[in-house]
Amino acid sequence: MVTAVFWFAQYAYTPYVNPQLIVIGVSASVIGFIGGAYGFTQFVLRIPVGIAADKWQKKFFICAGSLCAGLAALCMLVLHNPAGFLIGRALGGVAASSWVPFTVLYSSYHKPEHATRSITMINLANQAGRLAAFLMAGLFAASFGPKSAFLLSAAGGFLAFGMSLLVREDKASIGRKPMTFRELITVGGERNLLITSILAVLVQLIAFATYNTFTANHAVSVGASASQIGYLHVALLSPSIALNFCLSKFILKRVDAKYLVVLGFAVTALYCMAVPFTTAVWQLYLTQMLGGIGNTLTYSLLMGLSVQKVSQEKRGAAMGFHQSIYGVGMTIGPLVMGFLTDTINLKFGFFFMAGIAALSTLTASLFLHRRYLKSPYH
Repeated sequence: MVTAVFWFAQYAYTPYVNPQLIVIGVSASVIGFIGGAYGFTQFVLRIPVGIAADKWQKKFFICAGSLCAGLAALCMLVLHNPAGFLIGRALGGVAASSWVPFTVLYSSYHKPEHATRSITMINLANQAGRLAAFLMAGLFAASFGPKSAFLLSAAGGFLAFGMSLLVREDKASIGRKPMTFRELITVGGERNLLITSILAVLVQLIAFATYNTFTANHAVSVGASASQIGYLHVALLSPSIALNFCLSKFILKRVDAKYLVVLGFAVTALYCMAVPFTTAVWQLYLTQMLGGIGNTLTYSLLMGLSVQKVSQEKRGAAMGFHQSIYGVGMTIGPLVMGFLTDTINLKFGFFFMAGIAALSTLTASLFLHRRYLKSPYH
């Protein structure tokens, strides 16, 4: 429940960040820089947070992250200028860094051999919270204007903070000896973790260049209203929630994760190619569904597989490594897309991302081997 409300707070306002910056008169390159701040703070913080979470209470970081989520939205609402958005998105990245202890604490409630399934299940709560955020934000934006979505996020963050105080944690998992730098390098060099982390960089690079940021710019250009921009993310997440449920219940029992990840990258490439050719909002809704399917088959599975071969006491650091590394993609994606939009055009930027997705499909098929990434159900 805390996971769902936390991600509600993190995402209710996100469809309206770029449109609001466009109204203010900010260039695409600066919009990309502001969007990249969200990933940069995660890149810096997620490894330290992962290490600290292995020693101290994971609950502390969950509470702090929830509070930061509320403050990030409040900052953008109150200042509502480029500096305020930059600070707010960076603070949102600080909040997102707590996703490491979220996932590690939740996976500790399950058997180690069910690591992939447990991560898929918590991602289901993540996506349910985001779906509720986009639905409510769309309704609020239609009735009270786009700024109301930022107020909605702030309220969600403070609610998540209050709820997080009720989270329970096994005392046996607290007070472990922190990892040394050499041990961290050893964990990060584990082949399974390294391969999945590199692929996750590509997943997040594409995601934060397209449907998490600049797809909203294209939606504005085809005449989407404030509420319709929010509902684009509903179209993105609806198939994702259904697919995550199916993955955790029966698909992973029958299909090797490697083939699902490869399929996910191929679907993502198709999504990036299709978006520039849409000329109406209803067409964007259909393409968003493709993007949601592609993201679920890559992001969710790679996160679960990343810690599958890591011992329980090192999972915080391993998850921190994985999520910190993919923060590089979250930082670079908006920057590259903003630069391409300003120097060429937005359409070319989507085609460029389609090329990256196609190369990622090939990379995943070559470097994901069943002997390394075998599903626990095989």
